[in-house]
Amino acid sequence: MSSNTSISFIDGALKTAIPFFMIPIGILASRMRKNLLVKPMIWVIIILLINYIVSQFFKLGVSIYEKDSFYTGGATASAPIIIALGLLILFHAFNLRKLPYGKLFTTFIVSSALFIIVFSLKRGAILALICATIVYLLYTGQRVKTIGRFILVGLLMVFILNTNIETFYKRFESRTTERNEIQNEGRYKEIFYIFQEFESSSPLKVFFGTEPFNSDVVMVKYFGRKRRLHVDYNILLHGTGVFGLLLYLSLYYNLFKININEKNKFRRLKGKKQTFSFTENFALVMSILILSLVMGLSGGLQFMSYRIMMFLATGYYLGNLIHSNQSLRQQSTIDS
Repeated sequence: MSSNTSISFIDGALKTAIPFFMIPIGILASRMRKNLLVKPMIWVIIILLINYIVSQFFKLGVSIYEKDSFYTGGATASAPIIIALGLLILFHAFNLRKLPYGKLFTTFIVSSALFIIVFSLKRGAILALICATIVYLLYTGQRVKTIGRFILVGLLMVFILNTNIETFYKRFESRTTERNEIQNEGRYKEIFYIFQEFESSSPLKVFFGTEPFNSDVVMVKYFGRKRRLHVDYNILLHGTGVFGLLLYLSLYYNLFKININEKNKFRRLKGKKQTFSFTENFALVMSILILSLVMGLSGGLQFMSYRIMMFLATGYYLGNLIHSNQSLRQQSTIDS
């Protein structure tokens, strides 16, 4: 039972649950309009890039890791992961040749966005993007071309980074001090504190949790100050117990299962003409889900913005697979 129901329900349960409702909305949107998300994602990235540029010029917001090195302006910690999601969607659009703007313009935007992710030194966003990219490359039907595009964008990003190399080194050194080593990280220590807490808890609390989404009242005795758990899986394990964590992971399991089942249906229906786009949509859904799961290690349940966008994209591209199979099934019925 929570000692603060408003935090547990509004700041916790609702923020965690609402983004998942974007999946059926995305599925419905995919039926109404094709390529709906590409242009908005480009403009989201452009707006964030403008925010960072203006912030450096006027020194707006906080400067993280190193004084006077990189101001975030109005962007939150979720901005790099939003950019990572946008990059996946744009590479998918590259492969399908459905870019709303010119290739040179889009390549410049993508390279600049990749620079922001690297320069921000947000390890969660960098790791999540790397893992999601690897998964996309495993499943895409355009592996060679996609790798070529990544290399091109990477080289342009390195060129942009090279013009800021001294600042980057200072930020990197600040980020790799002893205090920032993984064994000294609060996110790393959290899991051990949770198990310490469970050692003196009843089986009922271990299974269903205690103080859902209100962990700071418990963790104060370990950290010496009020500090909420950061890693999504730690938040869920501590607050909702083993049951809550498994329930959350089961949602991802079912999304993976639906995606794979749609692929298997497509193979049985033998939609040869649609194979190219179907494969790319399947690869993108897999990569977005991996992006979300890996980002959970850094923490993000409190950020509704990127999770809403992520699950909307998941539903949208999953909907493309579902509707493609429905069309093929109807066509095979007519032909027979």
